[in-house]
Amino acid sequence: MLKYDEGDPYNDQRNNMNNNNNNEDGVASVDVNTTTAAAVDVEQLKLIQLCFGEHEFGVALDSDIVEDSQPNMDNNNNNNNNNNNNNNISSKEEDLNGDLVAFDFDPVKFVQEKLDHGVPLLSLCRDLETYTTFLNNSILRHVNTDMHDAFVKVSGHLVGMQDELRCVQQPVLASVKKVENAMSKLEELEEMVNSQILEASKIELARLFDVSFLKFLLLYDLLHERLETLPLCLRTSNDDKQSPLSPLQLHSHGINSTYSNSRFTPKAIALAAGSKHVCELLLDIAVTLQQLKDLFHVLPQLSSRAKEREEAMEILSDGTRLSHQVFERVYLSLYEDYIQNPQEELTQTLRTVMKVYYTAREEREFCRMYRERIIKPLLESVLSWRAATQARHSLEDTIKLLNTLREELETNVLRFVPILHEAFEGSIMPVSMIIWPTVCEALVKKMVSLYDVGMPDAFQQRYLTAHKLLTLMEENCSSAEELRTLMQSPDVALWKHKWNTDVYATMRANELAKIVDETTKNWTSIPLEQLAQQLVQQQREEAAERKEIHMGNSIHFHMEPFIKLREALDWLFSPGVYIYTVTPKFLRETANATRRVAQSVLAYSETAQSSSSMENWLSVVMSASADLEMMAIYIEGPFRIRLQEASGKEFETSSPVLMLLSQETCRGCATALYRVVQLRVAEECTVGLQNIRSVKSAYSHMRKPLPTAASWYVPTIIEPLQRFDAAARSVLTPKSHTAMMVAVVEEVCGRFRSIAKETLITAKKTEESWEKLRRRKEITAGGGRGVSTDAMGGDTLGVSSPTTSTNPTNMNSGGNNTNTAMRPRSETASDRDKMTVQLYLDAKALIDGVQLLLPNDVRVDQLSSVVALLKLLRRANWILGEDIPEPPDVDENDV
Repeated sequence: MLKYDEGDPYNDQRNNMNNNNNNEDGVASVDVNTTTAAAVDVEQLKLIQLCFGEHEFGVALDSDIVEDSQPNMDNNNNNNNNNNNNNNISSKEEDLNGDLVAFDFDPVKFVQEKLDHGVPLLSLCRDLETYTTFLNNSILRHVNTDMHDAFVKVSGHLVGMQDELRCVQQPVLASVKKVENAMSKLEELEEMVNSQILEASKIELARLFDVSFLKFLLLYDLLHERLETLPLCLRTSNDDKQSPLSPLQLHSHGINSTYSNSRFTPKAIALAAGSKHVCELLLDIAVTLQQLKDLFHVLPQLSSRAKEREEAMEILSDGTRLSHQVFERVYLSLYEDYIQNPQEELTQTLRTVMKVYYTAREEREFCRMYRERIIKPLLESVLSWRAATQARHSLEDTIKLLNTLREELETNVLRFVPILHEAFEGSIMPVSMIIWPTVCEALVKKMVSLYDVGMPDAFQQRYLTAHKLLTLMEENCSSAEELRTLMQSPDVALWKHKWNTDVYATMRANELAKIVDETTKNWTSIPLEQLAQQLVQQQREEAAERKEIHMGNSIHFHMEPFIKLREALDWLFSPGVYIYTVTPKFLRETANATRRVAQSVLAYSETAQSSSSMENWLSVVMSASADLEMMAIYIEGPFRIRLQEASGKEFETSSPVLMLLSQETCRGCATALYRVVQLRVAEECTVGLQNIRSVKSAYSHMRKPLPTAASWYVPTIIEPLQRFDAAARSVLTPKSHTAMMVAVVEEVCGRFRSIAKETLITAKKTEESWEKLRRRKEITAGGGRGVSTDAMGGDTLGVSSPTTSTNPTNMNSGGNNTNTAMRPRSETASDRDKMTVQLYLDAKALIDGVQLLLPNDVRVDQLSSVVALLKLLRRANWILGEDIPEPPDVDENDV
């Protein structure tokens, strides 16, 4: 029970609330009514509010906002709690939350207030500890009560569900048992039915086998009967089964010796096969053979009929063999007769025999027969082991042998390809399935030395001649599909693998690199003066040719590295060296060689400029630049044409390879050389440009009149430009010469502007310093009454004063009105005005002198650097009387 001080006016009320709480704790149980518990909770909350509200422990601060209607709301809330005991705790707490007022609690102030009201500190501590314990117990009681109620509800629900499940369990078990019994009966019935079906299937399959086997025997008898119906010359007997065309005799000894061991000649066989009756009979044999094969494939596979099936397989094999022998005998006889005497009737008969193979679905057998009985004998007659051995040691014999083989294939084999396509309706691709595999196999096996890359020249000739065979095969492909099948076949892959073109390309690349390296090494070891003399002598001897170069009628180089590079490129892509397969490698080496030459020329030019005279250096460098430009023209013109002729492919000028060679390598290096020349010429002009600063000393404190002529140093700036013009004009085309001169003039005028701007800004700062000093002296002399004449608007400075500049106030106010601005006269102009006029006259003299070096269609005064220079000196135009607004003064922040 809480203990309070006797002087506390609320002691009795708190004791009553505690007694109620203790009584409630004593009689609380699990079966207590929910409504009664809610009412007690409300009372406890009210007690907490009372104890910690404003009248007890709480201390109202200035920031607290308490509603005026709080007491009324407390009373109403208590009445509502007593009248609505059936509501749940959550709704009561929501109502109370609206009444409870939260204060900003200051513990120190709270304790101080209690002590000021006479509450002992010990009693205050005990009260707080008691309320802490009370709150903890209340929270724990609420939690335990809620958990217990929830557990009771769930337990009761589970007990109910358990009873319901017990009631349902028995019927379910009974149903499951019935289903299991039914399933076992169904399984027994299924097994019985399956056994009956299996037995019936075996009986039916055996019957079907017997019927099919009987049909098979009848078809075989029919096939045998039709074979016997053929003319005697077309039948094949055991004594004469080897009588058809012998491979060696077919292409070596001719028709008489071919059938010397046979009773019938190919002519007789061909005549017999050409009759309409025999052709129809051959088609019937093909149909019967196809039916025989189809019937064999549908014979059921039974263990009880294994012996009969083996017998059927033997019968089918024998019928197929007999039919193949007849077909082969007829076709080879017709082929031999056609080779000896081509006729349209024989062509039609050959097409019919091919149709017989196609009808019997014996395309594979036809391919085998064609390879074994026609292609291989032909190859053996031309490409024998003896001929291959003899050609191994002679390049001429090898090329002759390959050409002979190509001619024989064109004459005796490829002429039948269109007939094969037509007869087999595209089911056979003769080039990729018959001809090329046989030819490739013979070449790979017999001509081992064909692929030797030890001697590049011989390798290149053998490669070109041998690949004419593959090109011939590609030309005889009737469709894109056949061509794709040929190029993706293993035989073509083996053929390409045998030719080690990578090693060949590397050997040729090494030869090219050796030529380029030796040439550049020898050229860079020659002194620059000697090179310049050689160029002068060459120019004198070839004046007419240089004129043609300028007209664009020929390609001509001045320097040895470029002459050798062109010769090396012409050699690399010549018919005796070039191979189409290595085109990427050759182009890459071409780019590397061109880049090495260009870089060596650029490095030599940069190194020699510090140790040689300007005239000799310009002669060499400009000749190198001209050669680089000419090399770009050569790559885009003659080189591209040669590449197209050698490869048989179109190469556009805008192709990436040619763009890399001409633009990035040649013209890029030429641009770098131009930049070096520009800087060198600009440095030569800088000696004269440095004299621009002498203008400041010439007019500072000198009382000179306004200048009327250019300074003495202007010719020293123009003279290097004139020397450069003479050196460049003799080696560059007019277009390149103009571009170079414009670039150099831009650079020189840009430097002129920078020095002139620096001079004017320095003079301006000097005048400002003198002006400050003058004003300070006036203030001192006037006893503190320092009012400058400038401030009063009257410029009374003498012409000899260093501060005789135009009044800035007047200049700014009259900048846009020529009537209000006073133009400086010869006696009133400041030193800086005179400097500006002098620099303007010098710039005009420089522009006029440079204009004489350029064509009339190029306006120097329209160049960007010249425009900026004239803009900087625009004030001089105004001083000299031009009808324009007064320009602003020079500013060091101007770009």
